[in-house]
Amino acid sequence: MLRIKLIPYEKLKRGNYSDLLKDLKEGTIIIVDAKLTPSEEADLIEETMKIISDRFSGIELSSLELTELKDTTRMDRFRNLIIEMILGKRRGLTIIGPAKIIRKIEKNPEELLLYM
Repeated sequence: MLRIKLIPYEKLKRGNYSDLLKDLKEGTIIIVDAKLTPSEEADLIEETMKIISDRFSGIELSSLELTELKDTTRMDRFRNLIIEMILGKRRGLTIIGPAKIIRKIEKNPEELLLYM
């Protein structure tokens, strides 16, 4: 059975990845309602490396930024910057899954493809 869990970015912002990693170890695919920053991705990978074992081989992750979907004007970019400053999150989507389930995540400008 495939399980997919949608979690708010605010839950990850605290830097506590234990619940997230527990779900990933159980085979759940996680969708975060924002694009993670490179430092957040690095922190998550670092925490994941600490728990790698024979039963859990790691994660695959990729992000899609909504502003990548179309050519934006300066006004659009400015508006997006203001939204990010107010909400504290980057507009987009991040998919994180157990490596044993997801063989590859392919990122195209308009979509993310999961190969299982």
